[in-house]
Amino acid sequence: MGSEHQRGRRGGGSGEDRISGLPDALLHEILVCLRSADAAARTSVLSRRWRHVWVHLPKLHLVAPPAADPTSFPGTVDAALGGYLAPTLEHLGVSHSTEQQGRDLRIPARRIAPWLHFAAEHVVGEINLYLCVPQTFVAPEVDGEEAVLELPVCERAKRIELYLQYAETTWLRPQASSLFAALTSLKIDGYVHMQGSDLTALVNTQCPCLRDLNLFITLIVIFDVFIHSNSLHTLVLRVLETRRLEILAPRLEELIISIRPMEAQISAPKLAKVTWCDGYDPHLNRFVDVGRRLQLLQTSSQASSLTKQFDEVDELNMSMDLYFPDAAKYESFLNETNKLPKCKSFHIFLSWKHHALMPVMLHLLRSCNDTKKLRIHLFGPSSRQEMHSCQPSCLCRSEESRKIDGIDLSSLEVVEICWFSGSHEQMELVELLFSNAGVLKRLLINGKYRRRPKQQVCERVCSICHPNVKVEFDELFDPRRTRRSAADL
Repeated sequence: MGSEHQRGRRGGGSGEDRISGLPDALLHEILVCLRSADAAARTSVLSRRWRHVWVHLPKLHLVAPPAADPTSFPGTVDAALGGYLAPTLEHLGVSHSTEQQGRDLRIPARRIAPWLHFAAEHVVGEINLYLCVPQTFVAPEVDGEEAVLELPVCERAKRIELYLQYAETTWLRPQASSLFAALTSLKIDGYVHMQGSDLTALVNTQCPCLRDLNLFITLIVIFDVFIHSNSLHTLVLRVLETRRLEILAPRLEELIISIRPMEAQISAPKLAKVTWCDGYDPHLNRFVDVGRRLQLLQTSSQASSLTKQFDEVDELNMSMDLYFPDAAKYESFLNETNKLPKCKSFHIFLSWKHHALMPVMLHLLRSCNDTKKLRIHLFGPSSRQEMHSCQPSCLCRSEESRKIDGIDLSSLEVVEICWFSGSHEQMELVELLFSNAGVLKRLLINGKYRRRPKQQVCERVCSICHPNVKVEFDELFDPRRTRRSAADL
């Protein structure tokens, strides 16, 4: 019995098990699926046949085990890269993330540099370096050593992603006067500092094929940044200490700016998607040679005047924090949003305090004449006293602010209201939507992260709706019946 089992395991007594008899290419695919070079290396104990299989893997994933001593991780990476024998590597991933407290962990730039030089010599695909360590782990550089990490030229790498959230003063310095000839995607994130001149040179002259650029860095000194690229399609910028930003990108289609520069000039005739999260000043931040129509515009109350730059948007997302304690700032917001671009889909994230809900919603709905889908996230005060704590002279208290003149919701087909609590003003909003929406087909009510409203609130919502309108409640809102229509009542 035992001999038969042994012969079956070894493929008929050939002296080699069936898995070991597979070609190297197939064994590589199996080991890559482990997504751990350490686990793949441990297969070398199986037999001499397996001893050198892992050192030719097309992809290396070096991930720190959660329970391991974090200080041993750099040595583990050094050993794995030192034992690798294949001339090229499709993917190199080095990842360390820990939430353990009280440990002293330091991965100096001088320890990381050899990993990047290895990548520059071997990687023909993607480089992913993810080092996320709480700052309480980080020991200062000794003997006044400057934490400078040189980014060597990776001539054959197509994608580079560096996430270095483990030190505050890591300076990334690209190797000068050389080309990242194959690079199409670059992401740098974390506590990284760069010279403004290095950043400009890297993007404009050293990456001729770059399509996607994502930067979350801090410039060493306040600096002008010029991005002139004929290849960029997507640009995500969170660059601190930028004095003036100039973008000249004839193929740019998507732009995301999370931390605005002091001044900006953007020329991108093919721009289709814009996200501008921080303050926008039309006098200092200018779009030139940009069309008046977008597929997507995402902005906030601090950048609401950006909406006047465009006439038509397929999808408009606005995040508005109406924490304006004085009437002047509230009135300024109303003036900046008195004419929003036409949109097919309007997504509103509304946080209001001091002011009433309905006046600002009536104001926004006047721009929804052609809107087919409306989604509203409501984050408001818990009491009526907080709701009306603004000055008596505030516009939200006037009778004029509650007029429905100019509101035409005849194109509206789908409405979704999130964080619905069933308050008086929210029910008033539902009544307004149904009384003005002629072709409405569907209403979704989402009460997540709120207390479950009483059953009579659900019934009241359904009673307002036309029987042909499909009304749906999420399970946290109405635990007994999650999908119901007015005809069900």
